[in-house]
Amino acid sequence: MMSAPTPMGSPGRDPAQLQLARDIVLPALCQAFGAALARFDDALFDRAGNAGSSQLLFLDAMRELRRRREEIAGAFAAHLGHAWAGLAAGEPVSAELTLSGQAQDGLSLVPEHVLESRLAVRNFATVLLRDFKPVLARLDRRLGWLGGGIELDADRNPISPEHLGVAIHEAFAGCELAPEVHLVLIKLCERDMRAPVGRIYEKLDEHLAAAGVMSQMGAPRRPLASAPAQHVPHGLDDLVEQRAAPGVDSEFKDDEQAAPAWAQRFAARWS
Repeated sequence: MMSAPTPMGSPGRDPAQLQLARDIVLPALCQAFGAALARFDDALFDRAGNAGSSQLLFLDAMRELRRRREEIAGAFAAHLGHAWAGLAAGEPVSAELTLSGQAQDGLSLVPEHVLESRLAVRNFATVLLRDFKPVLARLDRRLGWLGGGIELDADRNPISPEHLGVAIHEAFAGCELAPEVHLVLIKLCERDMRAPVGRIYEKLDEHLAAAGVMSQMGAPRRPLASAPAQHVPHGLDDLVEQRAAPGVDSEFKDDEQAAPAWAQRFAARWS
């Protein structure tokens, strides 16, 4: 059991409470991703019907996702588990370093579709960070307090939208997917995971407050608005690379670089 709460600003490292928080939040996040993944088959089939000459790309993606479903879910869970282990060990993992450090030989050697995927999941993170800013700020402080006074932020909180974005990137990294299909999947993750993830954050925050973890902050209940069918961010903040990878539609870039033909088709179909 957790010891009596200490005053605000006096952190109490509590491995048992950290483990309990992990058992609450990680399976729920993995379940939310799995539920989204299960719906992708229908979404890709609908896309294939309107994809013209790219129809086979979406049909091939359906087969690839069916074949690798367990592997995809496992990769997603593995990253979140790794990030949480860093917090438990007192050495939080940087989402940005994990995402950008996968190629050690320089950005010039990174395939274009990998750059596009990185940019897309950064956009995913930007949307969720904006939508759930208050509860994420509380979770940063509560989890950091449990970790023994660690200062957490979006980059180092293991369940932050940034780490969810890295988990999504790694989940699909081993799949043979056309670049335009890959971007559609990340957009679908944003659409289908936003509301469930918000509820999971609120549930964990309420649990930690009830357990006495920095209870002085409280845990205000705020109704979660229903996720729109198609959520369009108003722009990217500093989390997004200043140089957008070519081939990404306007939701995924922060400048007006020309996109290749397949990306223009992708943008037209999505809109």
